[in-house]
Amino acid sequence: MSEVRWINNLMGTLYYFNTPIIEFKIEDRKLIYANDLSNGKYYPHELAMYGVSYGSFNEFFERRTMKENCMYYREHLHNIGMDQFNFDEYIKKNNGNNNLDNFWVMFEDFGARCFEELMI
Repeated sequence: MSEVRWINNLMGTLYYFNTPIIEFKIEDRKLIYANDLSNGKYYPHELAMYGVSYGSFNEFFERRTMKENCMYYREHLHNIGMDQFNFDEYIKKNNGNNNLDNFWVMFEDFGARCFEELMI
């Protein structure tokens, strides 16, 4: 059975380097609010192309996670402290960063407080 990759509940501020782009809150698989902090500048591809919606956020974060059948997938989950995959938790554990671009999420109660902390 393949993993469910739907954001259930997530709230934070999406950044590009140290520039805040958009504050958002997703609750029960619905985008409750999205506050544009950059006048549409620096949006990642999914938000720029498809607009600010639950679906575009979900697609953005799905692109930032390791796929279920990847080599060393189980080891990767274990190394970040997860016994099984949970999409919301996975996003929080890596601050929404995939190390291939400079987007990341600052969460109010968890993780990095600035871009430089992601490089540690």
